[in-house]
Amino acid sequence: MANMKRYLVAGMCSMVKFCLFCMRINLNIAIIKMVPNSTENNALNVTLTTKATRSKIIYKEIPSYAWSEETRQMILSAVYYGYSVSALLGGLVTHRLGGKRVILFSLFSSSILTALIPWSAGVSTDLLIVLRVLDGMAQGLHNPAMLIILANWSVAHERSTLVSITYSGVALAEIICNPLSGWICSAYKLGGWPLSFYTYSTFGAVTAILCIFLIYENPDEDPYISSNEVEYLKSFDTTVGEKNKKISVPWLSILKSSAVWTVVIAFTSNVFGFFFIITEAPIFISEVLKFDVKTIGWLMSILGIVECLFALLSGVCADFIVRRELLTILPTRKLIAICSMGLSAFLLICIGFFQDSAILCLITLILAFGLLGCYNTCFMANVLDITKHYSSVIVGIMTCLASSTGFIGPSLFAALLKKKNTNDQWYLMFKIIAGIQLFGLLIFLLFAKAEEQFHSIEENISKQEMKSYNSINDASAEVVDTEE
Repeated sequence: MANMKRYLVAGMCSMVKFCLFCMRINLNIAIIKMVPNSTENNALNVTLTTKATRSKIIYKEIPSYAWSEETRQMILSAVYYGYSVSALLGGLVTHRLGGKRVILFSLFSSSILTALIPWSAGVSTDLLIVLRVLDGMAQGLHNPAMLIILANWSVAHERSTLVSITYSGVALAEIICNPLSGWICSAYKLGGWPLSFYTYSTFGAVTAILCIFLIYENPDEDPYISSNEVEYLKSFDTTVGEKNKKISVPWLSILKSSAVWTVVIAFTSNVFGFFFIITEAPIFISEVLKFDVKTIGWLMSILGIVECLFALLSGVCADFIVRRELLTILPTRKLIAICSMGLSAFLLICIGFFQDSAILCLITLILAFGLLGCYNTCFMANVLDITKHYSSVIVGIMTCLASSTGFIGPSLFAALLKKKNTNDQWYLMFKIIAGIQLFGLLIFLLFAKAEEQFHSIEENISKQEMKSYNSINDASAEVVDTEE
């Protein structure tokens, strides 16, 4: 393990993703108990009691709320409003300050805001929505920061694996958070759904403290890394953090780049389905497939397990293909994209044909969602293919646009339900998601690139320094002319 510190860094980044995603999706399960149906309402709106051996213990009433479907969708999607707003800012801040400080700020802030959710729900719905927006803003900063850390610690033939390890934290959150949230929310004696928010916020704060000592901006700053691994990483010139501070972002080149917009469109198309399913699946499984909340937690955990397996497998396979020179980097990215978005879209369309079988619907949904987990091997890794030095800025653009689907999807779905609240509207929404994914896949297959798209950082620095040098010489010449 002496020469494997980069894998420990990826593992800690995965834990950061795990904590942030737990704090984001816990509400998806908790809201089922926060807005109970008529049967559960009778149980939740009375004082819960139990008899001990010698005394009667009375538990506090667990609050519930009569939110409409529109209000519920607004609360669930509010986090993505903030997420989209701050993502671009996260890219710019990371470009200047580096990834570690941004990650720590994001994790600490989200932990505090998550702990305040039970209190805010009791005060007013508007306050709860505001806190969810702020939580989204805090979380939106971390994604560009995460990628610049990976850029500093990864080499080309290990990139897919390290990216998939890092982003498997999202799947890990689904595996652990969903059943745990389902259990906690049903544990009335422990306090019910409010306890779930306190649990994840505490774990987030503890993880942030560990990150202070285990994540470093680049290998040179890490006091625990072996000299062999430092030399190995230096031989590939992975560190970009300090160099980035010397040069401004080439905005015009980035915004005119077809390679950038290709990965942005493909990523956004994929994330549209990912966010919708992770947000709405508990409600679909509860209201359409008719499973209870405890079972829903475990079923969502299965979604996470399948996603995690596909994510890790796709990363390892991609690096194996590139390392053995079976395919070059770009065809490998496209192959993974076809397996991910193409097969997932096909399965989402198939769900509508299995309406008479809850089990078949569930299996198809799980496989469709799991395949979406391969997207980081395609798109996050592709950002590092086309540029390491400006990767945080590009990921900021990607996340800004893609996270907007987190509230567009639920808003569109709420509009569909408002017109006619039937199960057919769910299956129509799955077909819409499939169509969007196929569009993004087509764009990626036609226009994706894997070569460096911008001047290297050294070239830009040299050009900027030469420009400054010429300006000084011109000014000196003017002074001489004046004196003469």
